[in-house]
Amino acid sequence: MDKTPPDRVILLHGLARTPRSMAGLARALAGAGYAVVNHGYPSRRHDIATLTAQVRDFLAGLPPLAEGGRTHLVGHSLGGLLIRAALAGPPPHFEPGRVLGRVVLIGVPNRGAKVVDRLLARPLTRPVAGWFGRPTAELGRDAAWLNTLPPLPAPETGVIVGTRRFHPFNPSAWVNLAHGAGEAGDGTVERDSAMLAGAADGIAVDAAHSLLPGDRRVIAAVLRFLRDGRF
Repeated sequence: MDKTPPDRVILLHGLARTPRSMAGLARALAGAGYAVVNHGYPSRRHDIATLTAQVRDFLAGLPPLAEGGRTHLVGHSLGGLLIRAALAGPPPHFEPGRVLGRVVLIGVPNRGAKVVDRLLARPLTRPVAGWFGRPTAELGRDAAWLNTLPPLPAPETGVIVGTRRFHPFNPSAWVNLAHGAGEAGDGTVERDSAMLAGAADGIAVDAAHSLLPGDRRVIAAVLRFLRDGRF
């Protein structure tokens, strides 16, 4: 009988989303035997520094696992950036009993997103950026604070990139369409922004940004990476 203690997986949703956007992934992970925490946070209400501190406190407050258990982190979009930022802070986050496992970043704007610059460039569209939430103004392409993050949040980091440039249920895609933007990406995050140099593995999925966490191919890829360290 396998007596290996169960690993834990923390899920962090994206900007202006809720844990419901990660529910399908949470069910699949639980079905695979992981202890899942689908963590919600007030993504629209606070700036990124405040959200980072909240996530850091949340991670530090996790109860220890049985010896040999690891805590994996999976973040979509802003959730992935908060994982990177929280793990960049002063230790200890994962002392004995809170061992950091693998990290999966899903459609994460590691270099920011040009759609934010487009929204902020015109007075008529700036309120739209505000509707997405307070962190939006800090997510422009190549924002300075992004360059302060360590290259990788964990030695075993996997990156999932979306490639569907337009989908009617992806709000940012309409903005890019109106601007005639043609960058490769998921309709919100450019492909070269979602990639992360030095990652253990990466995979591209033909899905739009908002729909990535619930896509069956993405869910299967997350399960593979957490199990094997490869997609």
